[in-house]
Amino acid sequence: MKKFAKFSLFGLIAALAFTACLPIFARKTAPIEADAAVSGPMNLGKATGYTEASDVKYVTSGKYVANWGARDEDCVFLSEYAEDFYTGSYTYQTLSKTSGGTSGSNAPTSTLYKSLQTLMTSKQTYQTSYNATRDLFKYTDCVNSNYTYISSFYSGVRISGTWDGGSTWNREHTWPNSKGDASGNGENDITMLRPTSVSENSSRGNKAYGTTTNSNYYNPNGEGQNVRGDCARILLFVYTRWGNTSSMWGASGVIESLDVLLDWMEEDPVDTWEMGRNDAVQSITGTRNVFVDYPEYAFKLFGRAVPADMVTPSKASRGESVTPPTSEKPEPPVSEEPEVPPTSEKPEPPTSEQPPVSEEPEVPEHNFIDWVQTKAPTETEAGEEYRICTKCNLTETREIPALGAGKCPDGTEHQFSEWVETKAPTETAKGEEYRICTKCYESQTREIPALGGGTNPSTSAGGDESGLGCGATIVTPMFVTLLVAAAGVMLKKKEQ
Repeated sequence: MKKFAKFSLFGLIAALAFTACLPIFARKTAPIEADAAVSGPMNLGKATGYTEASDVKYVTSGKYVANWGARDEDCVFLSEYAEDFYTGSYTYQTLSKTSGGTSGSNAPTSTLYKSLQTLMTSKQTYQTSYNATRDLFKYTDCVNSNYTYISSFYSGVRISGTWDGGSTWNREHTWPNSKGDASGNGENDITMLRPTSVSENSSRGNKAYGTTTNSNYYNPNGEGQNVRGDCARILLFVYTRWGNTSSMWGASGVIESLDVLLDWMEEDPVDTWEMGRNDAVQSITGTRNVFVDYPEYAFKLFGRAVPADMVTPSKASRGESVTPPTSEKPEPPVSEEPEVPPTSEKPEPPTSEQPPVSEEPEVPEHNFIDWVQTKAPTETEAGEEYRICTKCNLTETREIPALGAGKCPDGTEHQFSEWVETKAPTETAKGEEYRICTKCYESQTREIPALGGGTNPSTSAGGDESGLGCGATIVTPMFVTLLVAAAGVMLKKKEQ
């Protein structure tokens, strides 16, 4: 009887301890909440109803702007960010008159190509890293300015905006790395990188986009969302901004053909989500995808006529004038006074005996853009940056000194966030956590030691001070209380 009582007492203690830990076990193993993966029209966001730039209501976090648009809602205006981007010699009125190519092979040598490339390059102030994008998608790929969820690129399905180590979503290279990257930086550009669910990313692989139904091509509309135009505009951005022109066409490239690309530009117009994303990207990098703001450039770049009925954010394809007024001089007013004929006297010759001195023509000074980083420095290796003259396109490069230990690219100290757990430790397996610099987005990862038999992770070497909850805040006090009570009962029985 005493053995039974003793067994029951310890069984009760074990049961209570297990019950106390259930919420923690559930938290560690539970999948992303169901609402984050629900499919259907609700995931495309509520239509904004915006028809003018002044309608847009911006939501900001520091200097970053959230994507305010909704998917599948035609955008019929240029945002205020877009209007401010095209100034001086880079207005549509000016650039639309420059000559493009006549085919996919000679477009990169045209004046229009070089001008658009200089515009997007000269405006860029920050180059995103691959790691940084996972925490920036909550601004660029949310819908209706809601940071909580982001929109999976191919399907529009909502996924959690918080990075979970790739368990539920990946960073999709719409221009696959295997297709080549001439610059070395285009593969990390947030304009080209998009979040997608793991299954969508796997289905895409590194196939070229296309309409031909064979294993060489991938139909981006296969997930039920029309993103053909989105894909075409992204590829044109990489083609022009990063000069990646050698892997554009055919099954070995990134899209089936020039005709397919232009067809997709017309059939899938820019929506407010794309315009909102362009605003969000500009708030981060300083530059934009010009083919979202002016899809007309896609046709002009290859010597094609802009479809007259194509819906675009600009006024060019809506029958409204976007060109400056004609330079014809108005007729002079009729004067009631009789005109006085000019005198026939010849002007007096100059009195100076010396011939007039011919001045040397002034050589205009370069007008360089700010330095743009092309290779980030590390603690041990130097980086590189360049600048371009906006007048003559002269390019200068220079080295960025190595940072030394614990420095941002601007030479200041890192400002890291708190450690975030990405893999929970168990009694036998190590966990993992990371933190990110809020200034330059450099990330660091470290191991969380295995818990061992009842080890409190909050006091283990390398653990976060906040602990993992169960051992630090529930289990240890409960065990102490119950074990003390049990010891008291057993001692009392022994004394009896």
